Amino acid sequence: MSIVFHPLWPKLHRYFRVEVYDKDGGHRQPRIRIELTKMPEKLREKALALQMPCVACGQPMHPIRARGDGALYYAAACPLDVNIGCSRGKAAKLEYNRIRAVFRPDLLPSPPRTHSPS
Repeated sequence: MSIVFHPLWPKLHRYFRVEVYDKDGGHRQPRIRIELTKMPEKLREKALALQMPCVACGQPMHPIRARGDGALYYAAACPLDVNIGCSRGKAAKLEYNRIRAVFRPDLLPSPPRTHSPS
């Protein structure tokens, strides 16, 4: 299930930000991070407590997570230390593209080029 269908989405979506992080993939294929900006404390508590099924395996997980510095981010799949395959699979990729389409359609991956016979 996508977070965009969760009942808390209407309150959370205004805090979502899609950011380009080109330290990993460079300028041609930068990694995209889905961060959350500062929000009211009660909403932050609800966001961190939110539980959904992993988009890949369906196991319950918390899609809004805090980094060591307290910054929040969105993850569509199981944490890496639980199941690295979930976050690297097609279901997670589709969910991240869904979020990109809402906030940054300019960052959607381009379709593969096909060569026309000459």
